[in-house]
Amino acid sequence: MEVEIANLRRELEKIDSTILELIVKRMEIVKKIGELKKKQGYLILDLVREEEVLMYWRALGVRYNLPIDALNDIVKSILKLSRSVQVKMQSNAAPKGGTICMVGYGAMATMLSQAFINEGYNVIITGRDAEKAREIAEKLGAASSGVEEALPQCDVAILALSIQAFLEGYVDKIVHLLKGKVVMDILSSKTAVFKHLEELSEHHGFSYVSTHPLFGPYTPPYGERVVLIPSKTGLVAIDYVQSLWKTIGVEPVVATLEEHEKAMAVVQVLTHFTLFAYRDAVERIAAELGIDVEKFATATYRDVHAIITRLEKIRGVVREISVQNPYSHYVKSFFIGLLREQASSDMKG
Repeated sequence: MEVEIANLRRELEKIDSTILELIVKRMEIVKKIGELKKKQGYLILDLVREEEVLMYWRALGVRYNLPIDALNDIVKSILKLSRSVQVKMQSNAAPKGGTICMVGYGAMATMLSQAFINEGYNVIITGRDAEKAREIAEKLGAASSGVEEALPQCDVAILALSIQAFLEGYVDKIVHLLKGKVVMDILSSKTAVFKHLEELSEHHGFSYVSTHPLFGPYTPPYGERVVLIPSKTGLVAIDYVQSLWKTIGVEPVVATLEEHEKAMAVVQVLTHFTLFAYRDAVERIAAELGIDVEKFATATYRDVHAIITRLEKIRGVVREISVQNPYSHYVKSFFIGLLREQASSDMKG
């Protein structure tokens, strides 16, 4: 029996090797497509094409009687890897080996630090709490030190801080250490701090580019996107910053402050508002009707609830986005009005 199992496992290893060889072959074709996209000025992310690929895999799953959920996970990972390969191909202005100071030690700071370390950057973890910085640095195999020692050593400073840290004046206390650096925040909503940081950059001589990673701390960054909002002082560094993010497989999207805030009101505020309202409605209606909806969960239902569960882990950030975005009230009111119209129309038959 043991010999038979061992033989079968060797067969599996051969199949696994073939799968990896085919993935490598797929990535070679992906690179060729990436080169053509670059020549034509196309964006890396093509949502229409990705949906076509997903539906193709679903059809194959039906043909071969394979579970759709498992296939979705596999093909989404392959698509993310493909995007990451194409993004990295376009990175040519940010030499690896530079020093990045990560000011902050939360989940997002940790994830980004790991991504830059993986690509050969020297990362120093720092912040107000030296002990927390040291703990994260030890887990990542990075260096840590106080801000007074760390910031003068870096080429890039990423302010991975909460909105409160900006509003309470912490950043104002350390800006004198940022002269000559490229400085980024990673806040989801920018209106409350952008103009102030732009003024600080002009006064203290650093290049400020506001950034917003369009992914959370529990999503691997490769194949994802980041919004870049250059200030007056950040225009000279925008090419460098774009290439910096590309080295970790993240596709940059350059926007103005107004474009970003309006887009995030729709993409984040409205999405979060809708999903949490939906979750509350499901719980209350299920209780009123006395049913266990989990017993009857469809694939779509499971997908939606997986997203909600992920959002629950960053509920504080979700609330911060809703409170700080200047268009938050508008999109919520607009959406509620549409729901009322839809409900009225449905009742009339």
